[in-house]
Amino acid sequence: MALKEHFKQITDSHWFQRFIIGAIFLSVLSVGLETLPGVTADFRRGFQFVERLLLGVFLGEMVVRIGAHGAQPWRFFANGWNLLDFAVVAVCFVPGMDNLAVLRLVRLMRVLRLVAPLYESELIRRKNQELAIAYHALNEEKGKSERLLLNVLPVPIAERLKGSPQVIADRYDAASVLFADIVGFSKFARATPPEQIVTMLDAVFSRFDHLAGELRLEKIKTIGDCYMVVAGVPEARADHADAVARMALAMLSTLAEFNCETGQSLQVRVGLHSGPVVAGVIGRKKFIYDLWGDTVNTASRMESHGVPNRVQVTEEFSRLLADKFHFEERGPTEVKGIGKLNTFFLTAEK
Repeated sequence: MALKEHFKQITDSHWFQRFIIGAIFLSVLSVGLETLPGVTADFRRGFQFVERLLLGVFLGEMVVRIGAHGAQPWRFFANGWNLLDFAVVAVCFVPGMDNLAVLRLVRLMRVLRLVAPLYESELIRRKNQELAIAYHALNEEKGKSERLLLNVLPVPIAERLKGSPQVIADRYDAASVLFADIVGFSKFARATPPEQIVTMLDAVFSRFDHLAGELRLEKIKTIGDCYMVVAGVPEARADHADAVARMALAMLSTLAEFNCETGQSLQVRVGLHSGPVVAGVIGRKKFIYDLWGDTVNTASRMESHGVPNRVQVTEEFSRLLADKFHFEERGPTEVKGIGKLNTFFLTAEK
């Protein structure tokens, strides 16, 4: 065991590795000088003597490296280069063999052994570089995909879908829904080029999106010129009614500013209602996060039966915010699919 450790210390030492590398390069230099034109026979014999000494060095190296494995010398031969080294050196001692020719073969193999790791390292470096580039590109594409997903779905819902694709349907007992619709848009669209229509809607709805973000509302969708947001979904909040009320009033102000800046005369109807809703994602293609329930239908009817540039709400909604906002009673209104409802106009915050 002590001898094995001694051999192992030698093979692991820097001086031993430097010595063997020096011997290899001396061997290369010797054969190079030996083949120069004009070298006399005496010098050639001197070079050949050096080569025989180097063969002894390589043999001694082989003994030390095998000895470093102690009672398990076969482990030395598990490495392909070690096996090749041993075979080439062993051939030198076969009777009748040209030792100098074999020595040159030994030298060639040792040089290859030195160069091969460098080549392998370069291949590994290039492969790692390619993998790093591919990984970076994959991360970029993943980031784009996630950003696109988050433009379609709320963050908590997107995380649930990424974790395990499934039908998502959640009930919320207290939420407030807002619908807004541009008045007379169909007539306007018939007389306006498509590019101008899309540009205008994008400008208006982008401002609405900004308001929704500031008030932490969840934009559900736009359908044509209709804009829909909700508060209290997918994360419950006690001030859901306050939030959509502020959103509604801010939308009227923002649209007025847009008209002043662009010379347009757009008007918008807004409808609000609060109550329980069901929210979720259904389907497997082109899915969206959507809301269902009587609360949604009623909020939609408040908008469609509303008045331009006014925010119409149900009596239930007005009671929720009676101490925070001003309301103007409109009176009983016949609402399609629901019947008569006592409705109010939201006018200002107190």
